[in-house]
Amino acid sequence: MRWCVVSEPEQRKCADLAKALGAAFPPAGTMYSQLSCVRAFSTADCLIKIRDNKADLVTLDAGEVYSAVKQFGLAAVAKEIYSDGSCLLAVAVVRNTSSIDVLSLKGTTSCHSGARWTSGWNLPLGQLLSHNLLPWAEGQPFSQAVSAFFNASCVPGAGTMPFSSLCSRCQGQRSYVPQRNFYCETSHSEPFYHNQGALRCLRSGAGDVAFVDHTALESIDDSVKDEYRLLCTDGTQAPLSSFRKCNFGRGPGGAVVTRINNQNLARKFLSAIQKAFGWKGRENHRFQLFDSSVYGVGDLLFRDVTDKLSVLQQGIDISQILGLDYVALLKGLRHEGSSLEDSVVRWCCISHAEQEKCEQWALSIKSDPLVCVSASSMSDCIEKIKASKMNITRDKVDAVSLDATHAFIAGKCGLVPVVTEYYGTKCEFTGERPFEAKDLLSVYGVAVARRSSKSVYVGNLAGRRSCHGPVYSPAGWVLPVQHSLSSEHNNSTPCEPNKVYSKVFWKGCMPGAEGSLCKVCVGGTGEAATKRCSNNHNERYYGNMGALRCLVGDPTGKSYGDVAFMEHYNLESNIRYLESSGWAKGIVARDFELLCADGQRASLTQWKNCNLGAVPPNIVMTRPVLAARIYDFLMKSQKARPDSEFRLFESQQYGESDLLFKDATQCLVHTNHIDYRTILGEDFFSQVESIFNCTHSGYTPVLMLLPWRSLPHSAAVGRRAASAVPVGMLDFVPSSTSVDRSSLEQLQAFVSQASHLFVITGAGLSTESGIPDYRSEGVGLYARTNRRPMQHVEFMRSSKARQRYWARNYAGWPLFSSHLPNSAHHALRNWEEKGKVHWLVTQNVDALHSKAGHQRLTELHGCSHRVVCMGCGQLTAREEMQKRFAALNPSWEASAGEVAPDGDVLLEDEQVLQFRVPSCQSCGGILKPAVTFFGDVVDRETVQFVHNRLAEADAVLVAGSSLQVYSGYRFLLAASERRVPVAIVNIGPTRADHLAELKVSARCGEVLSILSAS
Repeated sequence: MRWCVVSEPEQRKCADLAKALGAAFPPAGTMYSQLSCVRAFSTADCLIKIRDNKADLVTLDAGEVYSAVKQFGLAAVAKEIYSDGSCLLAVAVVRNTSSIDVLSLKGTTSCHSGARWTSGWNLPLGQLLSHNLLPWAEGQPFSQAVSAFFNASCVPGAGTMPFSSLCSRCQGQRSYVPQRNFYCETSHSEPFYHNQGALRCLRSGAGDVAFVDHTALESIDDSVKDEYRLLCTDGTQAPLSSFRKCNFGRGPGGAVVTRINNQNLARKFLSAIQKAFGWKGRENHRFQLFDSSVYGVGDLLFRDVTDKLSVLQQGIDISQILGLDYVALLKGLRHEGSSLEDSVVRWCCISHAEQEKCEQWALSIKSDPLVCVSASSMSDCIEKIKASKMNITRDKVDAVSLDATHAFIAGKCGLVPVVTEYYGTKCEFTGERPFEAKDLLSVYGVAVARRSSKSVYVGNLAGRRSCHGPVYSPAGWVLPVQHSLSSEHNNSTPCEPNKVYSKVFWKGCMPGAEGSLCKVCVGGTGEAATKRCSNNHNERYYGNMGALRCLVGDPTGKSYGDVAFMEHYNLESNIRYLESSGWAKGIVARDFELLCADGQRASLTQWKNCNLGAVPPNIVMTRPVLAARIYDFLMKSQKARPDSEFRLFESQQYGESDLLFKDATQCLVHTNHIDYRTILGEDFFSQVESIFNCTHSGYTPVLMLLPWRSLPHSAAVGRRAASAVPVGMLDFVPSSTSVDRSSLEQLQAFVSQASHLFVITGAGLSTESGIPDYRSEGVGLYARTNRRPMQHVEFMRSSKARQRYWARNYAGWPLFSSHLPNSAHHALRNWEEKGKVHWLVTQNVDALHSKAGHQRLTELHGCSHRVVCMGCGQLTAREEMQKRFAALNPSWEASAGEVAPDGDVLLEDEQVLQFRVPSCQSCGGILKPAVTFFGDVVDRETVQFVHNRLAEADAVLVAGSSLQVYSGYRFLLAASERRVPVAIVNIGPTRADHLAELKVSARCGEVLSILSAS
């Protein structure tokens, strides 16, 4: 083996490793005992030498690993694993006397661990880009943008970039002979190279800020740590100990690369030297593989904080090794090795008319290429944008303009605002500065009826025919339900809008809905032909224009409404268009009136006083890493070319209104620096949040992608399947018929053919152990009670919420913790012992799989048997916490009723007033169950780990889950993309039924125990 080294100290460490290998392994073991050290002048030189078969191995930062694979055709064979995992946090360090914050970095001098390195370049600069703090013009090399942003820098490795200020603060030896030039090179011979070098650059006064990874902070002597501070992305500073909260993002650590044809030998070699010289190596008295202290320089051959090496399996894609989010970031930064196609902007279109307008837009611009991608609805657009980030869809989408409700949903899914539509009368641009309006103007939702229909008014709409904007639209779905539409409808609890509208109205058209709310819809014709009630402009009754068409009625006079819910701003122009287009000859604005919330009527011009509520403006949203690029693209797009007839904010020439953007838009306002919640406003945000929080069929939006669909009710239910389960244990299991022989045989064949079975389980597995779930029809907590699970934001913000939660949890713990695994758990454990189950992922937090003895297990949402400190991260056994609760509350008593899936019980408010909640014994922080509450997200590393296990599987089995929560459903999407067969065992429908080749609707305990026995 030939190891590539980049400095004299690294050569000495490599030579000592070679000597230790010779002493530790017998001469016969030539594969391991012979190591030579090949000197290079930089890591880039190492890549060339390995590619040209002049060296074999080198350890690189993750950013360089990507280039090694994509640009040089090499392969990663091992990853560095640190004490807390394989990831690094990027931090920015300044002197404590500095007044610099993240908003004032422009014009400072900077020290970086390395060019294109994760913590020294990619993550911090990506953050600055995503917040529009770092300008990057079209066609401008990224290195030039960085050079212009900082006054001067030392970025080792930037010597090949054509902008000298990136190297102006470096201090390595200069020479015209490459082998002797160490100035600004990725070599320890450059004093400011790597983490230690960047900190040395800061200490020496050569720079104002050092961009390094968090592990470098350990090297700062305790006596001087108070002399430095961290820059946080919110504009504040924090002590060095706060790096977990104050950082510029998380990225992958280092990895070892080699040539593709040398992978097997390299893996064996790395495994051997780790077993011999790692921290627990049998020969580490001869040599310390992960310690460079004796050489006077840190991080030689490997980072000194490396705990061990994880040898990678052959054939793993680079996106799995580095993580999908990180690879997306590299592409966004035009990293060396990224594809030219990443300069393309992909816009989401939901209809034939939008596609036609988008194609004209693409022809009219002279900037980044625009690709128009078809989707079935706004919800589908959000899913495609999110899925593009995860590389689980071929139809990649980058951006879309969303109405306020869909912007709420997109924000919950992790998308960010880029610009907001501005509906004012004048847009003023000052030089190159983006237009930032003082007020983001709203439009208004209105109810419209024919003037001749005098008996139609708000409060008397029962039994009428209705026309709505699409499902989730602000004016057609959110606002009407806030009012008393009829004497039977009480607006005090606006839950389940679809059910309210179905009960109030005889029938209607709400594109994207189901049942009676689709009966008035008419579908599409010609090139836009589509089925009735499609959730896009192909349905002729879609949107503001469509709702007006619906109110007027189609030319046959059969499909029409009595009242239409729409937005006010283009109502009169749409009336004129329908008259001129021949849809409704002779109609004029005075043929219609507005229905006011108080039961009165008014002319169309009185919308300010006669409306159902304000509708926040549409927001263009994208993935965070693309925000700067989408913003630049849109700024160029709204500057119309003099020779072009295309108008970005006009739609009627395409036969519709509000295509791609609202027609009322005058210009686009820069809002990437504003949170989507602020743009929507607290009133509207709270309205939508309350609807989704209490809408059973809407579920909890933060934990899933859309569409949120109401589950269809089960078909005719037979007798409950016979069972040997103890009495009472099936009280929370929905009714089901016994599984038929044919389904069992098909499932048996499915499982038998799998050699690496990937299993996903849900609450339906634990109901047979006596633990209720939330969603089961008739027996779930949603169906029987008003109880809702604890929200993450509420728990973290409110001490009273924590007091209430822990009091309930304390009372319910003895019963909750006593539940035992059932036959389904044991059957799956039996399969694991036989080597059938490759990996099991459970969405449950009850620890029943662990109690059953599972080893190859990921608890996706955590485990309620552990408690975590939100301050310092310390873990405590839940049983130990029970003792602390008892000690703090010796006289507190409460009787436990029915236990929820997360372990709490229902108590009256007065019962919890005196309950005392302990804090973390180490740091005084907030204690929380180590589970993912509703409103929180699953840890990225956990998600990536599960994706890696799924990539190794040849079949997927879902047991006891409706997959309504996206955190589990995402793996079914990934399986479908990889063409991995899926089978589902669950009572009732699931979100992934369309992805499964086999569905068995029966009890998991019954089905799995039969299969296990056979």
